[in-house]
Amino acid sequence: MVFVLALLLALANPFSLKAQTVDEVIDHIQDFYQTIQTLEAEFIQEAYISQGHKEVSSGRLWIKKPGKFRWEYYRPQKLFIISSGKSIYFYYPEEKQALVYPSGTTFGSKLALGFMTGRGNIKTDLKVESFQTLDNDFWKLNFLTANNDQKVRRISLVVNPKSGEVKEVILNMASGETLRIIFNNLQYNKSLKDSLFQFSPPKDVRVIQAQSN
Repeated sequence: MVFVLALLLALANPFSLKAQTVDEVIDHIQDFYQTIQTLEAEFIQEAYISQGHKEVSSGRLWIKKPGKFRWEYYRPQKLFIISSGKSIYFYYPEEKQALVYPSGTTFGSKLALGFMTGRGNIKTDLKVESFQTLDNDFWKLNFLTANNDQKVRRISLVVNPKSGEVKEVILNMASGETLRIIFNNLQYNKSLKDSLFQFSPPKDVRVIQAQSN
């Protein structure tokens, strides 16, 4: 009798079971990235701009907690985004120019990848809007930014629901642009030197102190 009553209550309110499962997946994501110290991956970035126009770029990514990262874009043109944890450099080799920002004030949103770099908490920084299961048994979780972020309206994560490993990040920007970042060949807890996250500009490179936005 107790089992039948429990079953009827579950059928009457199926979202309660789904919400609990979503909470568990979010816990897995947070726990997964709390246990790693470094991350290395290849990535493909798709930028959807206006009228269906898509720009594709690719490169490599390194992350070292807390707050250090290095994005190297190899195509269609070279771009290096380097954070020492204190400053972020956008280095354009072909233009011989580098822009420097205070850490956490640019690169889309400080919430977007904060949980991966050790400077955020997905459970407090983001609010679940919806979710869906994908054909490959991964989940797609759609979030609203919980802290009135001015740059990103929504963040979606494609994750392994059992491990919490993130395979894709999709950013719906306030500007109307959508960025999709796909990670491949992910490796964790490799030894990464701090020098990888330092930027020493060549003598012929102009360094501009940019204003935070």
